[in-house]
Amino acid sequence: MAFTLQIRQKKLFGKTVLDIPSLAHACGFCYGSNNDFYILQENEQAQGTAVFYNPERIGRGIFFNGSKAQEGYYEISYNIPATRAEIMDFARLAGEIERRLDRTEMFCVEEERNFTSRELEQKIEDFAAFSRKSLNQFCGNKEFGSHILTLARWPYTLTKDKVAAWETCADLSDFEQTLHELQALDVYYAKPRLLQKNDTKEIGAFYALTEDCESVFPVRADGFLNLSKLKIDEGFVQFVLYNEQRVLDGIFPYEPFIKELSGYGIRQFDADHILIPPLSKAVLETLAGKLR
Repeated sequence: MAFTLQIRQKKLFGKTVLDIPSLAHACGFCYGSNNDFYILQENEQAQGTAVFYNPERIGRGIFFNGSKAQEGYYEISYNIPATRAEIMDFARLAGEIERRLDRTEMFCVEEERNFTSRELEQKIEDFAAFSRKSLNQFCGNKEFGSHILTLARWPYTLTKDKVAAWETCADLSDFEQTLHELQALDVYYAKPRLLQKNDTKEIGAFYALTEDCESVFPVRADGFLNLSKLKIDEGFVQFVLYNEQRVLDGIFPYEPFIKELSGYGIRQFDADHILIPPLSKAVLETLAGKLR
C-alpha cells in the first residue's frame, strides 16, 4: 500500500526539469536506487527515478519518478505504514517540487482527489494515524509466515517482539526509532551473487565477507528479497582480504559458516539476519581453516 502523488506542471511551454541531486540537497535528503535485492545503491539513479531518505530520520524511503520530466510530469510516493517523520518529509518534498515547477496540479492516485502542498501539511497527523492503524493491522495478520518491510536502505524482517509491540502500539514513535537505528549503522549489507549451473540449472548464492568490516548477513543463504523469486539450491561464502586485494583460497558452504560464527560476537540484526563484527585477517584465516 502506498500514498502516491502525481504532480503535473500546468504551463504549456518551457517545462522545468527537476534534477535529483539538487532536489535531494535542497530537502536535506540522501538518495539512491534499489538493486534487485531491494538494497539501496547510494547516489545512484535509474532512468530518472530514485529513492529519497532523510539521514537524520531514516524511514522506508520516498520514491521519486521523474522519467516523464520532459512532459512536466512527476510522481512521488511513500509506503504505508510509514513513519511520521517521513510523512513530514514527503509533504516537504511535495512543497519543494511545487515551488520549483511554479504552477502545478497534484493528484492522489489512491484517494482519487487533488491536493495542495498546504493540505498535505495540514493532514500530516491524519496520515500518521492511518499509518499507525495500518501498522497494527500488518503486525496483527497471523497468516504471514514472516513480516517483512522494504526500508529506504535495505529490507527488514520484524522480530517477534516487534510484531507483538506494533500490533497494539498507540503511536509510531518506536517504529520510527527502530527503523532509523537499523539503517543509521555504517555496515555492509550482504547481497549474493547468483550463479546457475549449465547442466543441472541449480542456482547457487555466493557471499563475500571482508576483513575489518561490520557486516549484515542472512541466517540462511536464501534469506534475501529478490525480484525474480529464484529458488536457491546452495549457498557459499568466500573471504576477501580487501587491504591485500585478494581472496582467501576456498569457497565454503554457507550453513557451516554461520554455525562457526557463533563464537565471534555476532548479534541479531532482525529476524532473518545477523550482525557480524569486524573480523581481522587472522580470524578469517582461522575460519577458513575450520571450514576446509
